[in-house]
Amino acid sequence: MNTPTLDLHGLRHHEVSNEVARFIETWLGNDLFVDIITGNSKLMLSETVKVIEQYKLEYMTGLPAYQGKVRVVMYDEY
Repeated sequence: MNTPTLDLHGLRHHEVSNEVARFIETWLGNDLFVDIITGNSKLMLSETVKVIEQYKLEYMTGLPAYQGKVRVVMYDEY
């Protein structure tokens, strides 16, 4: 089973919030983890993390296996 992945390459910075929110909404409660590829852009990472934190989800960044990637722990609090 592959981990659902959103690749933000090719998006403009102002498009990131909506894309990340849509992706999270799609997978919330359906999978244990999702990955979001931000690449090396600190701004893309920052925008992505803002949205993840709005959903109060746990996430990991900067791990050796996750360079340029955010792994999000998906769970429902309801």
